[in-house]
Amino acid sequence: MFFNRTQIVVLIAVLFLVGMPDLRGQEELRDVDGLIFDLRHPELERRKTAVVGLGKHRIRRAVPELSRLVKDPDDLLRTALARALVKIGDITTLPALMTLCHDSRKQTQLVSIQGIVNLYVSTPDGFIHGVKRVVDFMNPADDDYNPLIVEPYISVSPEAIDTLGTLLSDSDADVRRNAALALGILRGHRALPPLQEALEMEPENAVKVEMIRAIYKIGDPAGGVTLIPLIRDPDKRVHDEAIFTLGRLRVEAAVPPLTELYNSGVLERKRILGGLVPVSGKDDLRLKTIEALAYIAAPQSRTILLKAIEDHRAAFRRYGAEGLGRLGDSSLVPMLAARFQGEKEFEVISALNFALFRLGGEAHLPELVERINSDQVYFYLLELDAQEVPKLHPQLLVHTKDPGIQIRLLEVIGQRGGASSLEFVEPLTRSPNADVTSSANLALRRLQGRHPGATLSSMVVAPDATGDGTGVPAN
Repeated sequence: MFFNRTQIVVLIAVLFLVGMPDLRGQEELRDVDGLIFDLRHPELERRKTAVVGLGKHRIRRAVPELSRLVKDPDDLLRTALARALVKIGDITTLPALMTLCHDSRKQTQLVSIQGIVNLYVSTPDGFIHGVKRVVDFMNPADDDYNPLIVEPYISVSPEAIDTLGTLLSDSDADVRRNAALALGILRGHRALPPLQEALEMEPENAVKVEMIRAIYKIGDPAGGVTLIPLIRDPDKRVHDEAIFTLGRLRVEAAVPPLTELYNSGVLERKRILGGLVPVSGKDDLRLKTIEALAYIAAPQSRTILLKAIEDHRAAFRRYGAEGLGRLGDSSLVPMLAARFQGEKEFEVISALNFALFRLGGEAHLPELVERINSDQVYFYLLELDAQEVPKLHPQLLVHTKDPGIQIRLLEVIGQRGGASSLEFVEPLTRSPNADVTSSANLALRRLQGRHPGATLSSMVVAPDATGDGTGVPAN
């Protein structure tokens, strides 16, 4: 066989490259080893450069040596260390991050709190273990509300929750606020006692608000009892959040004081019972109170709800209808049906649809689904428990030509469904619509996360037996 000059040159080049050792790989290996070695260097700048470099390149095997520096005497190096550990994002960084949460430098503490949260809300492939839109936004118009919350099947270290709980008594308000934010995102149920205790002593209103939100996200009505006195707090944001959360957690013990506040007829500018409810741009205290009472839907609120549904204001009629639907009294159906026929306002019609469906009128479900792109109706359907979610399964097929409705249905089914939902969600992972496919995959991950032993072949014959199958705050 003969080769021309060009072929010979190419052949020599190939042979040369094949025979060469991987010098670049060896060089990178030496660089990493050198950086790890420099973590023990007596010169501060060498240690700091090593910390930054190892974090930048996310070198997980460096975590044990990096963790040795949590007590380094240089404040700025410890902050750089916290940032490096956050970038690495491996669960082995948790002990060091927990230690740095108690650092003497505030910035180090704040970065470390962020790092602990990041360990549980994201994975290396970028999947977010969090419901970006939790059931019923806490004040949707409030731009500083962080709706992120981990999925209920994510197991968070008890030690991490305990560490964050100790920060609720930190001397710095920003640290306390961020600790409360983190506990809410991580559903830190074991931190409820320190949260309740800290809330009673907290002097800063912004921190109080974040503590109330954490109690809401944790979702235990027992934790909400602490909020009852705060419905008369002199700060508008505090009492608004307290009223909202008592309603969403359905704290029945709050019904008498909420009823008293509602019946007082107070506007937010006026004095009530020796206390003051501060001036605000809107006199909306009674509206917030009737909304909370509608969510709790206690039998003793029946009279108030019946009056509300006759109010000339649409918002009051809406909450009256919702509350009466949640009461579960089927004798109300004729009255609600008559109002449904005569109502003109969209939000009230939707509420009456929901109420009649709640009282056994399943014929109202298709109309609710048709309106699911409205946040109001979307949140109604998120009140379904795992045993009711199968009523939504046929609707996935009815709306094959409307991807917007399918996507919203998948969000509800993924968050609230039982094991039987897997069989109906899985085919949509092959939808021709990319957004539907993405939503179906996310719904599958959520369902499989809550029901890890379930298989697709057993879905139809294996009904869910886990209550509501979710753990997101109840509505």
